[in-house]
Amino acid sequence: MKKHTPRKAFTLIELLVVIAIIGLLISIILPSLGNARKTAWTVICQSTLRQLGIATQLYLDDQKDPQFLDLHTGPTRSLFWQVGVVDILQPYLGNAGNKPFDCAAAKGLSSVRDPINIPFLQAAGRIHTLPYPGFLGGIQPITTYTEYWFNDAWDSFRDPPQVGVSARKIRLIKRPDTVVWATDALDEYPRHQGKGNKGRVSAGRNNLLFGDQSIKLLSFPEYYESYDKYGAPPPFWNWGHNYPP
Repeated sequence: MKKHTPRKAFTLIELLVVIAIIGLLISIILPSLGNARKTAWTVICQSTLRQLGIATQLYLDDQKDPQFLDLHTGPTRSLFWQVGVVDILQPYLGNAGNKPFDCAAAKGLSSVRDPINIPFLQAAGRIHTLPYPGFLGGIQPITTYTEYWFNDAWDSFRDPPQVGVSARKIRLIKRPDTVVWATDALDEYPRHQGKGNKGRVSAGRNNLLFGDQSIKLLSFPEYYESYDKYGAPPPFWNWGHNYPP
């Protein structure tokens, strides 16, 4: 009769070693997966901005004397009525609702839909979400929004305006190719990571869509503290039009 040789079981030390190895592998793999996901968000948001750029160009092409989007069409002209762009560009986006105005990287304070941001933005007249005003009646369910900022710079003191982009004739803008048409909202909370970014705002980056349809991923200091190549002063909303006399 053949004897059965009992199987050797794992010792406690061996199990601990296996668990430690698995834990080490997870610690190595997870950051890489996280970085890959954030890189994908950046690419997706760039693609979305490109679609918005094409839609904006189609909107301009439909006009005999093209003028940029009017970002002050809300209840009062003093409001930065960002959410109005959704209705303006919908016909050029296939009436796809809010989807073209979303961004996968819009999380927490970098999202206009964050419950903390909604009253903060609306109190400053920066309207990215509807219904408005939410801060008077608490946070209400959002029906319309844009996670992208469109250039709302305007010259309300002179007629005709000498600087500005909102509702301004394109032919009157000095360097329309370097005007920032749109960017990730919010500029004060960059939504994409850059090298060395460890939670510092100054190391974060945003995608910027320019009038020549180019898209650049710039850091907070680059778009908030730099002049454009023709000498327009920072921040980025001045580029392309607000030059010294």
